[in-house]
Amino acid sequence: MKNNGQIISKLFRKSVVSIILAAIATMLGIVIDGIVIGRFLGKDSMAAYGLVTPVINLATAFSGILATGAQIICAQRLGAGKKEKARQAFSMCMIITVCVAVLMMAVVLIFRDDISVLLGARGNSAHLKALTSDYLLGLVFSFPSVLFLFEFNSLMRLDGDPNRVIVAVVVMTAMDVAGDLVNALVVHGGMLGMGITTSMSYFAALVIMLLHFTKKDIIFKFSFRGLRLRDMAEIFITGSSSAIGSASSMLRNTVLNQIMVAAIASSTAVAALGVVNTVYSFTSSTMLGVAMTTAMIAGMILGEQDRVAAESLVKVTVKTSLVVGAVLMAILMIFANFIAGAFGGSDGAKMVEMATKGLRIYAASIIFYGLNVAFINYTQGMRRAFLSGLFCFLDNFVFIVIPALALFRVLDADAVWWSFLIGESVNLLTVCLMAAVKKRGFPFRAKDFLFLPAKFGVPQENVLDFTITDKEQITSASASVSNFCLQKGATEKQSMLLGLFVEELSANIVQYGFADGKSHSIDVRVLKNDDTWTLRVRDDCKRFDPVEWIKLHENDDKTKNIGIRMVCGMAKNVQYLSTMELNNITLSI
Repeated sequence: MKNNGQIISKLFRKSVVSIILAAIATMLGIVIDGIVIGRFLGKDSMAAYGLVTPVINLATAFSGILATGAQIICAQRLGAGKKEKARQAFSMCMIITVCVAVLMMAVVLIFRDDISVLLGARGNSAHLKALTSDYLLGLVFSFPSVLFLFEFNSLMRLDGDPNRVIVAVVVMTAMDVAGDLVNALVVHGGMLGMGITTSMSYFAALVIMLLHFTKKDIIFKFSFRGLRLRDMAEIFITGSSSAIGSASSMLRNTVLNQIMVAAIASSTAVAALGVVNTVYSFTSSTMLGVAMTTAMIAGMILGEQDRVAAESLVKVTVKTSLVVGAVLMAILMIFANFIAGAFGGSDGAKMVEMATKGLRIYAASIIFYGLNVAFINYTQGMRRAFLSGLFCFLDNFVFIVIPALALFRVLDADAVWWSFLIGESVNLLTVCLMAAVKKRGFPFRAKDFLFLPAKFGVPQENVLDFTITDKEQITSASASVSNFCLQKGATEKQSMLLGLFVEELSANIVQYGFADGKSHSIDVRVLKNDDTWTLRVRDDCKRFDPVEWIKLHENDDKTKNIGIRMVCGMAKNVQYLSTMELNNITLSI
């Protein structure tokens, strides 16, 4: 018997849609702004919009640190059964977020004119300063919402409330579209109005997300109790590769803007780059949604020290990245002119032409980008900080900026477009090379890309891991567990008890959980760690906490549900955790 990986694959597929939507949501307001600005406010406004991209990257840098750091730490602690410590990390993350948001807003509000000049509104582009400053002034009020939306995205998935994210996205999008059109066609509020409507739509989405925390039966509840500065350090260290990625993107976009100005001294080139960067932000957010799903589940797997689950995760991540990347590439290739045209008004024909070419060249890099960001987030979820940070810096800055600088004297503005394809390809080759070095051979299987330390978990020979999919397998599963335990030095009593626990728990899950007629699985994991035997039973059925059930029915007829009562009574320790819509029962003897 073996683990078929179906629970991890199913969990990934269920999670990825809502996480992609939430990741897109953080950039959707900016994309809508770009389309309305390009269509109704002219190419100078579009150029100013493009200049603000590095600031947006900086905001997502901070949100990436906090969101990814908190997500991975909370998932790891939940995977290890430490619910209270996960709550402490969540509470610390909320405090840090408020402080960072206030600081960012203050800096932009006070120094927005200086920031506009620093971003490129000088020299031939000096006339863009007022427009850039106005957009920053309106957009600055979205920073708190952007930070919290990133964090709540994955935390709500861990807390079993993914559909709320979708509702928030729909409301935010509708408000932003309506607000931008009213601003451009009725109020004529210019770039300041565009930023304000975006901030208002983000705030509405945040309010909807906050309603989650009014529910009673949730994991993450804010509290000042047990707060530790150590958690703050862990959040920043764990999220550091996200910071490296976003900060590198900000620096990269600043350099590419300067290349565009040097190659073609006009706001048209900068506006075209603004279009490509906007579409890049949208597509990369989609691929980042896949990668964030990977990081979240990797954190849980790290807490469980489960090598088999890690291999299943890598497989489904690569498959999903290839499919989503191929779809996005095809859409951009076919509709590049239409997409670029959506950003261009009557005076933007040249800009649309340049942007169309850039989008088609960039489209070829999307699959490579998807795989790169997946491995960045996977290694981050496994808390391999050096590897994740290295991949991030190379992918977001070094491998893109160097080709652009080397080629722009020959290809002019086209060097910027080609740099994306060259950079993503070279970075993926780097990932494969590092996997080959670790394996000391050619990597061609999922387990060759796990990048796990040699001491990860207990030795594989001391682990039994398999899946039950129907009632007929339960008896043989129980016997397999008993035999495995005897072979590994367990006493006859220990072997009998663990086999009995598997039989009783699995039978109860099949009887009540499988009754809905849907396809379900039960993952059973038995491991020996020194003199302790641990059993974990996981299923993807409706929520059921046996520990809480016994407390609620303590005075009921003891002959009813005798199997659950016996298991909880005879085990040394029993823990239940519902996270990501999975039931997890862990017990030891």
